Amino acid sequence: MKVRGYELEIGADLAGADLTDADLRYVDLSESWLGGAVLSGSDLSDARLVGADLRHTICRETVFADADLHHANLWSADLTDARLGGAVLSRAWLGNARLGGADLRSADLGGAWLTAADLTGALLGAATLAGASLTRTCMRDTDLTGTFAGGVDLRGAVLNGATIRAANLSGAILRGASLIDADLSLTDLVGADLTGTQMDGVSLHGIRHDETTTWPEGFQPPSSDNLDDHD
Repeated sequence: MKVRGYELEIGADLAGADLTDADLRYVDLSESWLGGAVLSGSDLSDARLVGADLRHTICRETVFADADLHHANLWSADLTDARLGGAVLSRAWLGNARLGGADLRSADLGGAWLTAADLTGALLGAATLAGASLTRTCMRDTDLTGTFAGGVDLRGAVLNGATIRAANLSGAILRGASLIDADLSLTDLVGADLTGTQMDGVSLHGIRHDETTTWPEGFQPPSSDNLDDHD
């Protein structure tokens, strides 16, 4: 498949390529090198980018709906307002990536690395974040409703104003995170570590927790509504 003179195939060298507003649906670019490429406005729905290197790519408003980016390297990529609903990003590298306003609903980010990424205002409803590393991420006003994030690492993350309703954060590490004015209603916090977490104005209505949940020093959590034993 050739687009604008570029040969699009497995293992292609597309470093610095300009593929703005291109129709790339179903393309297979697994193991390809796209460092610094421009993909803004392009449609990569159902594309395969397994193990592809997309470091420093510009993907503003790019569509990756249901695309397979398993183990892809998106380090420092600009994915502002990108549409990644249903995409597979498990074990992907997204450190320092810009994902402000991105749509990641129902995406699989299990085991992904998003250290110091910007997810301000992103949509992650029903996404999978189990075992993902989101240390020092900015997630202000992010929607994490119904996410499965067991064992997620959120140390030092900023989640001020985030909506985290009915999420599974069992075993999550939230040490030193900021949850000011966040909504954690109905969320599972069994085994979560919230040592040193800022919780001013946080909503904890109907949460689940037990003796394995670690709270900030002096913080008095609400009742677990008789769900402590999880029978």
